Amino acid sequence: MAKAKVSIVRCLDYSDQSVLPAVRGAVDLLGGMDAFIKRGDRVLLKPNLLVARAPEKAVTTHPTVVKAVIQLVRDAGGIPMVGDSPSIGSLVKVASKAGIYDVAREMNCRLVDFGDAVQVRGAHQGIFTKTEVARAVMDSDLVINLPKLKTHGMTTMTLSVKNVFGCIPGTKKIQWHLRAGVNRHFFAQMLVELYGIIRPGLNVVDAVVGMEGEGPNAGNPRKIGLIFAMV
Repeated sequence: MAKAKVSIVRCLDYSDQSVLPAVRGAVDLLGGMDAFIKRGDRVLLKPNLLVARAPEKAVTTHPTVVKAVIQLVRDAGGIPMVGDSPSIGSLVKVASKAGIYDVAREMNCRLVDFGDAVQVRGAHQGIFTKTEVARAVMDSDLVINLPKLKTHGMTTMTLSVKNVFGCIPGTKKIQWHLRAGVNRHFFAQMLVELYGIIRPGLNVVDAVVGMEGEGPNAGNPRKIGLIFAMV
């Protein structure tokens, strides 16, 4: 198994002047966006849009990080889209509160709802033999995962692997939570298997301001000042 590659770049605030160079720098350390995208590729950006919260609450991926990745995808000749399946509320409502709806409009980038699903097979002898995943995820040429660095009551941390859980549409996520119950190992194994199905080509982590305490949605913002990129 190939070792993961991680780049870390300091980013002290969420201004465009800080975020775009930091995201570009982190991706460049992994070979640049051209290493991941071919001209004309349909590229799905998957931020954390858990619930409708303002960006300063540190629950969702910050809109300037999403904006920076949209710009880099376009510069590389890709066709960016932004999508997720929030736990509570519609995609438009959650994205609007999180500031990502306005960024999508500003950048003329399509917002993709994950309501339409396709059935996919899981790993052999894994937690699940089949499950449903958003069609937009499976139809894209590349998934760029944009998690928020937060604590999490079930998985301790929520980062790139946990963020792909949003690729399971709507109520299907609730079913997996109910099936897992309080069994953290079962839930974690399911997430690892799901990550293997989704296979994001690139992860860019918003760790400028993360969350500590009662994450993933009731903790306290914590300034970290970093952008991570991982493959």
